[in-house]
Amino acid sequence: MILCFNCLQETKRLLDELLHSGGYRDYGDVITTAIANLSMLQGEIARTGPIIIGDTEQQTGAPPAPSVIAPTRETTPVIAPPIVPTQLLPARLLRKGIGTPPVPPSPLPDDVWTSGAPVPLDRWVFGQYNKLLPAKVSCRALAHLLTAEPRGVILDDAARQIAADAKTFGVLLRQYDEQHQTDRDAALAVAFPAGDEDKAVTRYANQFVANVNKFGQVSGLLLDLKLINYTKTKDVRLLLTSVGWQFASLHNPVLDAFPPTTLQKFSDQEVTLLLGHVATAVPAEDFAYRTIIAGITAGAATPDQIDEHLQQFVSADRQEQLSKSFLASQRSGAISRMVDLGLLRRSREGVRVSYMVTARGQEYAAGNARKEQIAKCR
Repeated sequence: MILCFNCLQETKRLLDELLHSGGYRDYGDVITTAIANLSMLQGEIARTGPIIIGDTEQQTGAPPAPSVIAPTRETTPVIAPPIVPTQLLPARLLRKGIGTPPVPPSPLPDDVWTSGAPVPLDRWVFGQYNKLLPAKVSCRALAHLLTAEPRGVILDDAARQIAADAKTFGVLLRQYDEQHQTDRDAALAVAFPAGDEDKAVTRYANQFVANVNKFGQVSGLLLDLKLINYTKTKDVRLLLTSVGWQFASLHNPVLDAFPPTTLQKFSDQEVTLLLGHVATAVPAEDFAYRTIIAGITAGAATPDQIDEHLQQFVSADRQEQLSKSFLASQRSGAISRMVDLGLLRRSREGVRVSYMVTARGQEYAAGNARKEQIAKCR
């Protein structure tokens, strides 16, 4: 049988490379092997869920992945890279199905800080909330859950279901990072549970969905960034705020084009939305961004230098109580979130790390400076 098809120039280049490797007789041999391998991979994924190609028994204790079909000639087989169709993502993480909110979004949570006011370092967003892609995943999943529970999703139910989706997605992200040898600064799987440890799933649920302590206090990144709010009657129920709904519904280059063709975690629309929201409605995060940008601009470009710069924002009565490791955690978390939003860039030379402010970071600082000047003139 003869089949003709159109392909991209890059696909033709890859076909040529495989043919020239000596493992195949002709293009038909390459395509036949690739289709057989893909069929086997998708059949195995449909049966058992996402799989990792390689010595998984040695790495994780899991049974080895199925062998791929070798080419007809007796040479070393060439394995086609795994392809993960978007359909394999949890349904609650897909953009499809998110429309307008079924009820008016929740108002923003109350805040003890006012815009532009100094915020002590120990009252910044918790440093262990160190990535923002999980916030996107949790908002997207919560939006789907709210279509069935418009009056609010019970916190425990939301945390359990969203963390389970995050674990499934985390496995796929880890596979992607390993396949593309993504360096640790750009890795997409960071902060997602991607193994069999229950602690990782619980950590994700507590940090990137929500958690309520024995005193009834609700916490988590989504609440700190005012992407969600909650009601408290018999149960604590989670609701998205207006900006949370917008964030959930916007296109994301990782979630909505999986496997992604870029390591950019957010679209320009998402970044614009979040930065505008932080600047106007999240004083603690806004102050952290402006303070770190100011420190780096003044020459505090390394972690130790930034920590020294931030020491002045520790309350006098807390100087002896806050450890250096806590201060470093607060700095590291804020910087990681800023890197995700493109405000800062990391540079590594061996074990030495330094930071530089990007053009977007300079624009953010300049915009806030103008806002402060206007406020003083009123």
